[in-house]
Amino acid sequence: MHEDIIDTGSNKNGSKNWKEILKAYKVPIAIGAAVIIVAVGALSHYKNERVKEELVKAIDEYKKSLVLIGGELNYDGIECSGIFSTDCTLDNIKVSVMGQEQLSIASLRLGDVTELRTLKGLSKGEKVKASIDIDAQRVILPKPLMAQMIAHNVSNAFQENTLAKLNAFDLAFQAEVEGSSSLMDHFEIGRLRIDNDVMPIEFSMKADKIAANDPDSMILQHFSLSLENKAVSDVTFESVKSFLSTLPLEDQEVFLKEFSLTPNDMEDKPKASKAINAAIAKRFEGDLATTPGLVEKELTRAVIKILRGDAREITLRGENQNNLSLLDIQNALAQTMNMDDEAAQTYMKDKFDIAVTTD
Repeated sequence: MHEDIIDTGSNKNGSKNWKEILKAYKVPIAIGAAVIIVAVGALSHYKNERVKEELVKAIDEYKKSLVLIGGELNYDGIECSGIFSTDCTLDNIKVSVMGQEQLSIASLRLGDVTELRTLKGLSKGEKVKASIDIDAQRVILPKPLMAQMIAHNVSNAFQENTLAKLNAFDLAFQAEVEGSSSLMDHFEIGRLRIDNDVMPIEFSMKADKIAANDPDSMILQHFSLSLENKAVSDVTFESVKSFLSTLPLEDQEVFLKEFSLTPNDMEDKPKASKAINAAIAKRFEGDLATTPGLVEKELTRAVIKILRGDAREITLRGENQNNLSLLDIQNALAQTMNMDDEAAQTYMKDKFDIAVTTD
């Protein structure tokens, strides 16, 4: 019988015998797989609960430090999950100081919390290697703070309209760090996105040898900055409209002539916005001849396209061609200040190649 099982090539019953053997082992194999799955699941659950406990403890310590300045931190709960790494999510976070809300986050995801814990070594001067992965949904900052970030001497009407679009945003941040607080051997931002209702921003970069006592010696390998136009026209329109409201009636017509508009035209927002943006673009265009620097000129041209509706997104990219330090790059750019565009681009090509594109 033993020979029959092995000699499947000459025995018609060979394949049948193998099938019977596999069938006999099918149940125990399935049971074994189930046991492994349950065991891995149990270990993951245990690991996630331990990480959750440590995170809660760290948050509680932070809450105690806030109390000392009259602050308070509240959230609805924490959920941690993952098999190989542990991601934790906190919902409905609110931070207040002296009864005034300072920060509100609908949902905050911390990717691989154990990696974030490694970063604590930086404050102790230790050399660390870790990654950061954070997502925050509907982050809301207090309006007074947002107003300071936008401008100081603008009307309340402009602030109210603009802040309504900017005070809530989503945030995504992914980065890798390697080194100590005194010398960062490698720092890379894979993605930093601030998604608001006016102009979402996305940024990435990679740099080496960042010394705390000599930041200009860092080697900026590359960077990318993108700006997307969602509601720039709303901001420019409200800026003109709010300033107009501060003028006497007889001066309003004179002011609007700069935009080829009349007070009645301001009732037609699409028409007025187009005229306002065209006038601003024309002014930028007039300044191009005296705008110094390659980057400044390229960005100005891109802004003109945005204002005229010919583009929706601006992207500024830079690529280090010869491991130049930040100071070297700054000095090279300074050399292009009085060059024409073609000469400046040629000069920078083998040093730090910079390009501005629109889409």
